[in-house]
Amino acid sequence: MSDQQASEVEDLERVFADVSKDTIQISYGILKSITKNFAQVIGSGAFGVVYLGALKNGMVAVKKLSQSTQDLSDTQFLEEVKCLKRVKHQNIVRFLGYCAESHGEVMEIDGKLRIVEVPQRLLCFEYAPNGSLHDYLQEKPYGFEWNIRYQILKGICAGLHYLHQGRIYHLDLKPGNVLLGTHMEPKITDFGLSRCIDENQSTICTVNLFGTPGYIAPELIDKQKISFKSDIFSLGIIMARLLTGSNGSITENWHEALNTDCQQMKRCIEVAKNCVEYEPYERPTIADIVHKLNETETTIQKVPQVVNEPRNDPSSSLHQVVKTFKALSVQTLHEYSRFADIYEDLNILEHIVEGSEKPSNLSYPLLQFITENFSDKRKIGHNELGECFKGIVQIVVVTRLPGSLNINDGVFHQQIGNMMMARHQNILRFLGYCSHAVEKKVEIGGDVVVAEKRERLLCFEYLSKGNLSNNLSDELSGLEWHTRYQIIKGICEGLCYLHKEKDIIHMDLKPASILLDDDMVPKIADFGISKLLCTSDERLRQLGYSAPERMSDGVTSRKADIYSLGVVITELVTGSKTKPSITNVLCRWKQRWNKSGKCAPSVHQVTKCLELAQSCLHKDPSRRPFVWDIIRELNKLDKEDLYI
Repeated sequence: MSDQQASEVEDLERVFADVSKDTIQISYGILKSITKNFAQVIGSGAFGVVYLGALKNGMVAVKKLSQSTQDLSDTQFLEEVKCLKRVKHQNIVRFLGYCAESHGEVMEIDGKLRIVEVPQRLLCFEYAPNGSLHDYLQEKPYGFEWNIRYQILKGICAGLHYLHQGRIYHLDLKPGNVLLGTHMEPKITDFGLSRCIDENQSTICTVNLFGTPGYIAPELIDKQKISFKSDIFSLGIIMARLLTGSNGSITENWHEALNTDCQQMKRCIEVAKNCVEYEPYERPTIADIVHKLNETETTIQKVPQVVNEPRNDPSSSLHQVVKTFKALSVQTLHEYSRFADIYEDLNILEHIVEGSEKPSNLSYPLLQFITENFSDKRKIGHNELGECFKGIVQIVVVTRLPGSLNINDGVFHQQIGNMMMARHQNILRFLGYCSHAVEKKVEIGGDVVVAEKRERLLCFEYLSKGNLSNNLSDELSGLEWHTRYQIIKGICEGLCYLHKEKDIIHMDLKPASILLDDDMVPKIADFGISKLLCTSDERLRQLGYSAPERMSDGVTSRKADIYSLGVVITELVTGSKTKPSITNVLCRWKQRWNKSGKCAPSVHQVTKCLELAQSCLHKDPSRRPFVWDIIRELNKLDKEDLYI
């Protein structure tokens, strides 16, 4: 974890532990980490989804604003934050921090995966473990004593009084926006619709309808007029539902069915009836309501010390929330320490793919991300180097070298350097690499020790047509001659670049190490891997591509690559590695051309390619041509116009 990230987490822990601390700005990466990648939803609404999060000393709730709120300008969002920061009261959910930054997301646009910069706006609050008043009324309408309901009612009034004193409208007061704390104390939440007003305002007009059906004041529906009395109407409905234990519709004569022996209840019924008057001026202020309730304090029954909280009731939906969250796979801040940098890393990778930046050392979290943690659904095969995974970003493939390979670091980085400096249209584009150490506990001789496991990853461009070995066939089927001839020329051009321009010996040239793009342009891959894989010589010997001097004496040279090239050219022309009869090969090609009715290519091309292939296969390396000699001969053929 970087020092900056560690400091940010410590700041959030301090705000969480000390109610006197000011709200802070939190990065998107940290919020994603403490919610375990937004794993568990604990609430949702029109303005966003709320996720459970964990700190060292307790739980938090992180609200991720929905796309419908993204039209808010940064200024408007920060005004909302400013409004929330003003609010500190025991009956208001504590606001801990916020996030307002752009973050890269992978989206499909015009059939292609692109990184799109998306504004992310999140709010972090204290977690209320007993859920919302809505859940309480829904699940246990008659499960709590009157004195607990009364304390909830009084707490809501105290919180609303505090808001109104601060010149803040709530505008969406309802049971779902009243949460229940550790000891069932109510905490008003969800100020996404709130508005702060100045000292001279009491009523404002709006073109947008705020609030939730069933709780919206009549004047807001009829005239779009907002005042503090709008919140009072909503409070009256909440009081009625607390009195009746109902979470459904409130009838006009709802109070008549109640047992009114309790003086407190009579006073609450009277207040609730006044709150829901049609005309705003007939409703009491929140200060009047608090005063009337305080007059009944002498008759309040003492709240029992033991409260049957919903979170402790196995039949409650809240019972398993925290337990389930804590049981999720551990995703520590250390594991997500680079998450805030993923967007930057994705940008770098995209620039490398586009060619505006050179290949580089890529982060392990980035390669984990684009392969979905090396998932099976991303696996597209394997080669001598290891398993191959297609990335979700751009056209890339990640090769994961097996941990069982005992690879020398010096040799590994030497080969990386070779791949980095090789840039040619007939060389597979190398995009980057990663050499990442992971500590793991292992048991050795009965003792548990910490061992280091090295992850080595290579990133290349992804080519849709696969490798050449999947496209080889005899003269009567498969690729047309023109395509085969262009592939031969492309392979020679790529090998010439390696030999002449970069002084690199491939040492493993074969059809499987030659990939094809959408236009069947060949691109040489895997050069130098025999230095990484100790079985390379044996593999080439078995496959029939290794030069005699290499098999007998282990000699490697450009001419050893030429021998392998000769076998590859022979396979491209005939579909077989065995020494061909030129007469028979021409006869079979002529048969195919006559059958297709297409214009026949140069007989000279087929003949010359086989002759060049045979010269490459000479047992004496000195008698084999250099690859630039082969290219010169092929260029002469292009100038000829001899057809059958």
